[in-house]
Amino acid sequence: MECAETVTEPTGGWWLRVLTHGSRRWNTPVCGDRHDAVTWTFDPRPHSVSAAREISAVLLREWDMTHLSPDVAVVVSELVTNAVRHGGPLLSIGAGEAGIQLSLMRSGSEFICAVRDGGDRLPLRRRADATMEGGRGLALVSAFAREWGVIPTPPGGKFVWAQFV
Repeated sequence: MECAETVTEPTGGWWLRVLTHGSRRWNTPVCGDRHDAVTWTFDPRPHSVSAAREISAVLLREWDMTHLSPDVAVVVSELVTNAVRHGGPLLSIGAGEAGIQLSLMRSGSEFICAVRDGGDRLPLRRRADATMEGGRGLALVSAFAREWGVIPTPPGGKFVWAQFV
């Protein structure tokens, strides 16, 4: 993962407020009259990728959005993998806790997934090298999501988000 020179600004408003002001506790829903959102905290370990994928599938089923499941599974896997490999744990999510966060949100037919980690390096989509094993993650995110971007979170860390409709 390389450092980005610019930050992609999100086009949505409602979910940005949920990300920046929503709950930081484990499995805590943030519900409103127009949207729903849930955030989970994971250890920054490889096994968290499959757990995040499973949680996403269950929530999409519960929200009657299963048509998005295959695409969301790929994107959640890539975003959580990048957070585990390159991002670093959040150090300020709660007393004695450190980890990465997965937020899943919906409003009408719009679905957002966002992964927050403690790393300050912003991701940058790069050209995949056919001889290398990695380097295709953000190209996959771009291919499967309608839109994606990065939001730095002071005092450190970032959300990497993807939008589906």
